[in-house]
Parts: sequence; structure tokens; C-alpha cells
Amino acid sequence: MAVTPELLAIDLNQLRAALTRVLDACEEQFGSRVIVDGDYFFWHVPVDSAFDMCKQPAEFTVGQLSDDLHATSGEMVDPLTAWHELAHLIGLLRALELRPPLSRTSLPTAR
Repeated sequence: MAVTPELLAIDLNQLRAALTRVLDACEEQFGSRVIVDGDYFFWHVPVDSAFDMCKQPAEFTVGQLSDDLHATSGEMVDPLTAWHELAHLIGLLRALELRPPLSRTSLPTAR
């Protein structure tokens, strides 16, 4: 049975606000620089395979946090290649997701 895709609109202002809330919460927990255990390598499923629920992904690539940090350290993003920048941001966000939260008693004090 084929699934008919439904069109959805992603409100970038709403997404930006959600990301700001999440990053603010991370900063409250860990400070403005989050230390991770190492320069992780991670599996990455190509985006076209990740959204095709009719078949299991047949190919994986490998990402590296240091590469993601380097790629996102620039100031300008070319609108034609912003999709590639998103891939690097996803790696960094996944690393934050992996970081366990601090307990309430070990939160940094407000500045």
C-alpha cells in the first residue's frame, strides 16, 4: 500500500524559536561551551534514505564532530548550500543530545 505524502510547512521562525529555547536550556545546564568526551565519529544516514520508510537504508556515511565544528565556525552561509551546513549542525545537536544532563544540585549559578 503506497503512502500519499501530505504537504507540511515548516515555519522557520517557530523552528528558530524552538532551537533558541533548547540551546538556552543547554547553556543553563552546561555553560556556553559544552565539553564532550571526545571527537566522536558517528553514523549518518543520507537524508533521502532517512525519510523513505518503504525500505531500509542501504548506505551509511560517517561524520566526525571536529569536522562539524570546523564547518560551522564560519560567518557566511551560502543560501544555495545551506543544506550542507544543516548536516553539520545535526551532528553537533546529536552530540548535545548524547550529553547527559546535570543534576539540579550541580547546575551552574546564575551570572
